[in-house]
Amino acid sequence: MSEPAIIYVPGIKPKPPAGVHRTALWRCLLEGIRRADPAVAADMARRPGCFDLVSWAHVFYGTQRDIALDEPGIERLLALPGPEPRDRREATSWRRRMQRALYLLSDAFPPLFDLVSDPNMRATLDDTRRYFANEGGAAVTVRHMVADALLAAWRTDRRVLLIGHSLGSVIAFDVLWELSHRFAEPGRLDCFLSIGSPLGLSFVRSRLLGARDSGRRRYPTNIRRWINLAATGELTALDRRLATTWAEMRDLGLVEEISDRLDLATYFRGPEGLNVHKCYGYMVEPTVGATVAQWWRAAAGR
Repeated sequence: MSEPAIIYVPGIKPKPPAGVHRTALWRCLLEGIRRADPAVAADMARRPGCFDLVSWAHVFYGTQRDIALDEPGIERLLALPGPEPRDRREATSWRRRMQRALYLLSDAFPPLFDLVSDPNMRATLDDTRRYFANEGGAAVTVRHMVADALLAAWRTDRRVLLIGHSLGSVIAFDVLWELSHRFAEPGRLDCFLSIGSPLGLSFVRSRLLGARDSGRRRYPTNIRRWINLAATGELTALDRRLATTWAEMRDLGLVEEISDRLDLATYFRGPEGLNVHKCYGYMVEPTVGATVAQWWRAAAGR
């Protein structure tokens, strides 16, 4: 049996160079798995080739992030067994709840997005619009990178867990749609794990590939199971249950299961303070670890 493959598609904003970024992500993911299932973590640690990072941000931004900015936050994640009381307070603060309510209202009434004052959210919106506009052909290039990773795994008969974080989940969804309908690729994804995903937002759903189609043509047909995880206090994933939003996929028999868990406790702290959306925080979270471990046991026949 071929070794299972985990393909990770990161979200927006510049990222460290691919090798450095992959090392940090792999370290955090193994720790999250160890907290949930030490035996699987030990097994996977002996098989580092199972983890493939699709490093695309440099294509989109033309620059890279210094990993030194994130290292203190990563070490804190690895040193603490979970969030501290101050992390939980900030994640559920009145200010954050008000921001979330404003973004949900803006999603229902798109002109309100232009009134969003938070610079990080405005940058997120601008970058998301750039992706959907395919400025400079960057979106097509990025999707080709993800498709190449998937096809390479499928053509060696590997069972694949595709993890998409933030906009990475949107890119992954578009790629799966293209492989289903534009290229009629017969490969099937064992599991799609979306983390911190905006795929529940109307702003995003209306711009996806296939959004103007109907019935089976509107959705990817190559996902066996879809698991969606989000953290408490998220301002990107918000509070949308994808099992409800994308229920027609299940009704049409295109996917066996769509499930959500929206109460993860992430606690990455970087130069800007608490960031519950940060990729490293998700990787260390035991719910993510347990999800990956459960998939690995089934995929590897262990």
